[in-house]
Amino acid sequence: MRPDEYENIARLEESHWWYRGLRDAVRQTLSQPALAPPPRARVLDAGCGTGANLRLLRGLLDPAYLGGFDLSEAALAHARLKAPEADIYRGDICAPELHVDGLDLIVSLDVVYIPGVERARVGLRRLVEGLRSGGCLLLNLPAYDWLFSEHDVVIHTSERYTTARVGRLFDRLGLTAERLTYRMFFLFPAVVLARLPSIVRRGRRSAGERSDIRATSPTVNRLLYGVLARENRYLARGGRFPWGSSVFAVGRKP
Repeated sequence: MRPDEYENIARLEESHWWYRGLRDAVRQTLSQPALAPPPRARVLDAGCGTGANLRLLRGLLDPAYLGGFDLSEAALAHARLKAPEADIYRGDICAPELHVDGLDLIVSLDVVYIPGVERARVGLRRLVEGLRSGGCLLLNLPAYDWLFSEHDVVIHTSERYTTARVGRLFDRLGLTAERLTYRMFFLFPAVVLARLPSIVRRGRRSAGERSDIRATSPTVNRLLYGVLARENRYLARGGRFPWGSSVFAVGRKP
């Protein structure tokens, strides 16, 4: 990802509706008794980015161990400021180093799509090996190759996904799918319309290219987050949506 995009994310992720909506999906899901990690859990954010998700996991779970790695030093600099108590280090999802074993939860939000599943397969197996029996891997990934746009060019997306494909990935990793659904269901038509010109160009570069992550007015921000919060309540209870712009999945190690 371009270095300026990390600055953009670090500035917006605390308040932007999309990031808040994703963190709320994680929070509501992990608050369900069937999926809540045990007290004083060991938790890893595999691809921690600029740190807001680490802050969420610390406040939600009060973990005995909280770790996070990322390939970008620019991202890690922000993460260390936002979660100074966490074990934050440079690492690659394709060849991850684990500082502890017996992890109860591994979260990887919008990371695997950058190298792609084939390149990340060995790393994902290593992550699953680091989970204790009963531990969970939580993923969020962009949906549908046909939705590839200029946003994906800017953030270096190599592929997008379907729930069926993520389900097959869980099977190969030996995980049982506890949650497997699309997200961003109600806002999906708006996402498609906003990206349509770039989709028609198949995500080719254009003058002044930029990602979709940009500031919105406070009113619009509240409205869009409210839509996602209501959607998240349904998903957390085990509901599923037939389409959406993201795939949200939780796999459990037997």
